[in-house]
This record gives sequence, C-alpha cells and structure tokens, in this order.
Amino acid sequence: MRRWRVGTLSLGVLLILLGVIMLSAQFKQVAILDMLLTWWPLILVLIGGEILWHVYTAKEQEPKIKYDGFSIFIIMLIVFFSIGVYSLTATGVLKGISWAVESRVISAEVPAGKIDTSQGIERIVVSAPRGKLDIKASSTSEVVFFGQAMVNAANADEAADLIEQNGVVTHREGDTLFVQFSSNTWSGDFKPSIRQIGYTLLLPPDKTIEVSGSNYFNIDIDSRALGKEWLVKGNGAVNITVVKPSDLFIDAQVNSPGHLGGNVNWEIQEIADLHSNGRPVSEGHLKWGQGSSGVNIILDGGEVTVNEI
Repeated sequence: MRRWRVGTLSLGVLLILLGVIMLSAQFKQVAILDMLLTWWPLILVLIGGEILWHVYTAKEQEPKIKYDGFSIFIIMLIVFFSIGVYSLTATGVLKGISWAVESRVISAEVPAGKIDTSQGIERIVVSAPRGKLDIKASSTSEVVFFGQAMVNAANADEAADLIEQNGVVTHREGDTLFVQFSSNTWSGDFKPSIRQIGYTLLLPPDKTIEVSGSNYFNIDIDSRALGKEWLVKGNGAVNITVVKPSDLFIDAQVNSPGHLGGNVNWEIQEIADLHSNGRPVSEGHLKWGQGSSGVNIILDGGEVTVNEI
C-alpha cells in the first residue's frame, strides 16, 4: 500500500493553478502579474489544508506525517518567494515593476485651446516650458495653443490623463493674460511621466508679449509674430527665423559673443555687467528696414540664433 506524502498534492495543485492562470493570460489578455499578486496567499492555504486533511483522515491514533522531500523543497521556495512578494507588494515595489513591464512610450496630443484677446487684453505673459516652444503669428485676435508629447504610460488613456493633469494653464488679470506651459514631468521608470513635450503657440502681433522661463527653454520664433513690444528673458536657446523683406529689430544680451549666431551679421559690443557676476556681457543688434517691430532678449545663459530666409 502506497503511503501518501504531504506536499505532493499541494505541488501538483499549485502547478495546475499556475498553468491555468498562464493559459488565461494568453487567451484572454489577462495581466498575469496582477493575478499572481492578488491570489498568491492561496499557496499557504493549500499547503496548510493538505496537512490538516492528512492528519484528519489518518487511521493511526498518533499519525506521523511523511513528506515528499522534493515537493516540500519546491513548496518552501514558493513560500519564501511568497513572503518576499508580499513584502514587495506592501511597499509598492512590485506594483511599480508591474507598471514598468506594461508601460511604453506613447505619442499623445496636447488638447488645443483658444482665447479671444479682443476684449481688453493688451499684454500676454508666457511662461515657457522646459522644452520646445514654437511661436508663430495668429491670423486673428485669438491666442491658440496645441502640442505633442511623448509619454511613458501603460496605455493611451493613462497618457491622456497625465497630459490633462499637466495641461496649459491660462489666467486673466485685468488687461494681462498669463499663459503657463507645463514641462516634462520625469518621475522615474516606475511611474507615468512626460518624457518630451513640445508646444506651438499662435500670438496676435498687436499685443505686448513677455516670454520667460524658470528652466532651460528652447524657443523658436517666426519673425512675422513679432510686434512692437516683445521681451524674452531667462535661460535657454532662442531661435528666430526672419522672413525678408522685414521691418524689424532684434536686440540681445548674452554672456559672450559666441552665443550670438546664425547667418546674419551681428553688431556686437560689450557692456557693463548686468548679471553681477563680475564680467561684461555681450550685446548684439540687428535691424531690417525702420525696425518698427522687434524683440529684446536678455539671457542669463544660452544663445540667440537668427537666420534669414
């Protein structure tokens, strides 16, 4: 008569359950890691149940439990693994790993927006993102913005939610419209994050414009968007495309003459230090026609590139 060894049944049932879960994951696109994280305590219930059943059904008055050594070894590995899984689950590490496995880089559109500036708005203050901002002329009195982002997310819905949470913020105060663009929100490899984001902003040419940024920005400006009073300041790269013929001026203050570039001939002079770092700064001047419109650029760091086309 063969004697039942505790562990054999548990290991067999456990392997069957794992096989069923994996098949279900294959055919029904079930997130297998989520299922295992949810149902792993059943392993301990199964082993304990087998021991109790063996004791209860044994005919001896003092039954001796015999174990299947190999099965017990495998089950112990599973038990310790389960304890480790529980610890990692409680700390949120496995959830992050599970998300990282499922995530991918998704291209998502930034929802477009429009703001009518014809009703008393004279000044527009733009907070540039840490990234790309393309500024062009609006053919109407509306401020228009839209963009494209590369988002690290598990699916398109999660990417859209993240973009919405970090969308463009606008606020009007008197005759001034404030437009603030969100930047990349890198949170690490185990959380949803915006890897890269770029915006296009259309501005009416008859408004006073101020563009600045607390982070390093990269701004492309179409000269046809420039009005009479433009100011760009901060730390970053400013690229201006001048479409000839133009009636335009560009004045730029940078840390050195090498930070003024492009296919134009800058008129450069050194002036007293404006940034209190003990060194003079370089001021570059460009002018087309009468210079009726244009931009003043003051950079703590970065460069100004102007190209004629």
